[in-house]
Amino acid sequence: MKRRFALAPLLVTAFLLATGTPAAAQGCAQCRDNAAATPPATQRAYRHAIILLTLTASGLFATTVTLLRRQR
Repeated sequence: MKRRFALAPLLVTAFLLATGTPAAAQGCAQCRDNAAATPPATQRAYRHAIILLTLTASGLFATTVTLLRRQR
């Protein structure tokens, strides 16, 4: 029974990642113009950096939640 509840957050997260709508950029004209003026390799690096920062922030959030739940 406990294993089923431990698996639920993972399944919900996987479902949300698979069905989520693409996020729209904030629309900052200066940032968009500066990024568009860079070579394609730099644009790819920006996209990878954004993904890396998102994963890092998500990992820190999940770790914090886990630690706080253990203290309960």
